[in-house]
Amino acid sequence: MRFPKFKVPTCPFCGRPIEKPKLLSIGYSDFEAGVCECGSVYVCDVTGKNRGAAFVEALVIACGGNWDLAWDLSPEEDYQEIWVENYDFENHRIIELPAGDKKRLRSALCFIKVARDIEEIREPGLKKALKREKKVNIPPKKKRLKRQEIEKLISEGNLQELISYHLGEPLNLHTFQKLLYHPDPLIRKRAGVYLGLVAKALSDVYPEKVLDLIKRLIYAAADSAASPWGAIEAVGEILRNTGDRYALFINNLFAFLPYPEYTLYVLYAFYRISEIYPELLKKGPYLKLLKFLEKGVAPEAEALIYLIFKNLKAKEVLPYLSGEGSGRIFNYQKMDYEDIELKELAEKVREELGG
Repeated sequence: MRFPKFKVPTCPFCGRPIEKPKLLSIGYSDFEAGVCECGSVYVCDVTGKNRGAAFVEALVIACGGNWDLAWDLSPEEDYQEIWVENYDFENHRIIELPAGDKKRLRSALCFIKVARDIEEIREPGLKKALKREKKVNIPPKKKRLKRQEIEKLISEGNLQELISYHLGEPLNLHTFQKLLYHPDPLIRKRAGVYLGLVAKALSDVYPEKVLDLIKRLIYAAADSAASPWGAIEAVGEILRNTGDRYALFINNLFAFLPYPEYTLYVLYAFYRISEIYPELLKKGPYLKLLKFLEKGVAPEAEALIYLIFKNLKAKEVLPYLSGEGSGRIFNYQKMDYEDIELKELAEKVREELGG
């Protein structure tokens, strides 16, 4: 009777031994993955039933999290794909079955190696998102907070305590996220603002935790069984506070824009980002916002579009500044809604843009 042999898993592109796959924060699913020294990316499909999803995960990671780039790539020309079968994930080894043995382990590794020019595109995004900058001069406090405790700290405006508890226990982000679905819209707004400020501090120490948070928020917003409520706006607050570090997620926000149930949340996110980092929005198809003015939208949405273009110093909005009517818009300085007249706002924007 012949017994199977084992060997150390190696990269099929360079022959180097690889480390056991683990969850990578740059990924978009719950697949274990790794990156070889040669730059190839590998993802493990433990069940053998999710090979398509594992391939997509590997391709997106290989593109530094850039979905648009991943879908534009052509097989063989822009990347190579190799599957390594009979992978024993638990023991991190490849099982070599005797000749003629038709038994096969379900688990396999998908390897993706992108072309050199694609590597040069993806590398900055990958490094920037995961780079640790500096330590925060706030002592960490290790404690799992309850939702009511986080809500109380927000109502008190106690940002330092919030940061301390999240530096000491990043898992508090999961509890914090629940406040984004609070039935009171004012609490949701405040929670999003403070979550963005906490993320700013965490991104210098635990950049991968903030990356995971952004992905969870996007997944939550896209879940048809859940309300998008504060999730999209919270992503906007995080991008507003972290600059271009996680800018690759701007395109995710644009993807939500055409759907009516998301439009207003995306506009608030864009408005907040445009106040501090207008260049982030200008990298995306921001002129699509003008189509909403052409077909007509609610006063709150129209006012936000005016303000976004004002912050972008984009004169393309000038022919559309003919708003009539009134509405309400959230004032982040007062942390409450206020009444606005579209005609007055249009005049102010026109004056500022020199139209």
